[in-house]
Amino acid sequence: MEQEVNANATAPFLLIQKPQELIRLFESLIDQKIREVLTTNTPVKNYYPDEDSPFLSSKDVEKIFKVSRQTINDWRKSELLQSFKIKSRRFFFKEQVEQLRTQLAEKKSIPG
Repeated sequence: MEQEVNANATAPFLLIQKPQELIRLFESLIDQKIREVLTTNTPVKNYYPDEDSPFLSSKDVEKIFKVSRQTINDWRKSELLQSFKIKSRRFFFKEQVEQLRTQLAEKKSIPG
């Protein structure tokens, strides 16, 4: 009996009965791995973390514009930026983010 408990302690996903629990476990493991990779990599010189993806996460957009999540939500609600949601994560179109970044940069450079 004691050996079973020790074996199960190292493999918690074997004890999960419900599919939702397994999904949550995998999501947390993936998030943990992503955080680990992001902290060990050198900073990205470019604005866009994934050159191949046409999408950006909310956090990416926050970093690009150096604004809060609420500001990004306000822009989304006012349709300044379009987005879509997958489960609890929101994504933005990289092309639209770049257009808005360019527009804001032009407004700052125009004397007024």
